[in-house]
Amino acid sequence: MTERDEAPPTAVEQRLMRGVERAAGVSDHLVHHPAPNGARAFVNAFFGDRLDVSGSPLAHTMGVRRRGRSVPLTEDGLAAAWPAATGDVVVLVHGLVVHETAWQRGRFGQRLEEDLGFTPVTVRYNTGLRISHNGHELDRVLTALVAHWPVPVTRIVLLGHSMGGLVVHSALAQADVEADWVPLVSDTVTLGAPHLGAPLERFANQSARLAGRLRHSRPLAAVLRARSVGIQDLRYGNILDEEWDGLDLDDRSGRRVDVPLHPGVRHLAIVGLLGKRINSRVARLIGDGMVPAASAQGSGPHSPGSRRFAEGDVVVLPGVGHLALVHDPLVYAAIRERLGHRPDPRSPDAEAGQEGPGR
Repeated sequence: MTERDEAPPTAVEQRLMRGVERAAGVSDHLVHHPAPNGARAFVNAFFGDRLDVSGSPLAHTMGVRRRGRSVPLTEDGLAAAWPAATGDVVVLVHGLVVHETAWQRGRFGQRLEEDLGFTPVTVRYNTGLRISHNGHELDRVLTALVAHWPVPVTRIVLLGHSMGGLVVHSALAQADVEADWVPLVSDTVTLGAPHLGAPLERFANQSARLAGRLRHSRPLAAVLRARSVGIQDLRYGNILDEEWDGLDLDDRSGRRVDVPLHPGVRHLAIVGLLGKRINSRVARLIGDGMVPAASAQGSGPHSPGSRRFAEGDVVVLPGVGHLALVHDPLVYAAIRERLGHRPDPRSPDAEAGQEGPGR
């Protein structure tokens, strides 16, 4: 752990947290309301690591949510929440600055239930914490979910938007080789996930370094450096503890570990573009407005070959921005097309998956 991970909130941050707590409310009977939900998600994104250290009730914890409320990961709790549960489960993992209700507009979960018989399960988590920490937590949640699901689980699909896509792959990369849920995963689908990092975070890091050198801009540097470690993980798309543990937070080169896409699982990357062509300058620079096209599909001059999505596992959607990826009809059509075809258990990839997850 670095000093930044255990540093208590500053006086300014404490005042901000208290103000938001008063405005948003923190009791569980209110968190289903859009206003406190949105406020908490925003504060968690930027200060979630500090909230967690201070034990603030404003901090989100990784868990399953249904209609805004926590679902106990017990047989009774899950059965009450999903009385008509099926064996095919799709787990939806939201991105930075938002919460699980971000999926409501596009109704991806409900539509997969209606069209393909999946039971949708949404999770909420603290996006200000390390992505690798949230990967550990998602592993814990999925372990309990499979153990106590009302019917035997036959198939799991992991669907993640933006940071959520990295959390999904982090959970697979860190899961124990004997984890019951891993062999049940047939597919991962990532929507605009920064597999190779996000230029905006690299720009923020560089701006903080430069601002810190000048006396008059040091307050700005302090504000930029206060951003959470979860946001800072987006600089290079870190998904393992080894990629950040002991590393200077101002480091400009990063420490990348070659984490192969999990064997035995089909991996689909959906890439949004503000421009019309994936090889255009717009696509290279800003992609969907937040994540460049190359990062969203794990390809680039310095990307490890084992991390790149195969050409047939990439869907490029011109005219679809980063936030629209969770509700655009074209995105849902691509997801439905992939999941509507169950993987052949006799295929080489499926057989490789029986060996368990790799690190």
